[in-house]
Amino acid sequence: MCLDACARYLLFSKQPSQAQRMYEKALQISEEIQGERHPQTIVLMSDLATTLDAQGRFDEAYIYMQRASDLARQINHPELHMVLSNLAAVLMHRERYTQAKEIYQEALKQAKLKKDEISVQHIRGELAELSKKSRPLTNSVKL
Repeated sequence: MCLDACARYLLFSKQPSQAQRMYEKALQISEEIQGERHPQTIVLMSDLATTLDAQGRFDEAYIYMQRASDLARQINHPELHMVLSNLAAVLMHRERYTQAKEIYQEALKQAKLKKDEISVQHIRGELAELSKKSRPLTNSVKL
């Protein structure tokens, strides 16, 4: 989709609000033409959520990402591991570390099943970052 490519460019160019508008339009068209459960619609939903997340709009991002992950699970989406990884990232930004860890671990398992080594490495890196972020919380609770 042309709107999708334009949105990716805008996001890469640090113009997330313009990217958001493009993703919203692309998602609307995809839902109307292909339906909510179509793999491309799910990817666009995930991309829109990632764009909202990049703007610090974590609650809105979570709503879209949760829906995308639910649909991806239902249809056994070929990129389920990436959708789950994106969901975990949103959860991490919302400081829901325990939930984020569980989802990252599920994403890692799915990436390994797909033999997607690049995603495996990415998710491992995210788990390491999550461990650093959640550690101060754990230490403060012990005090």
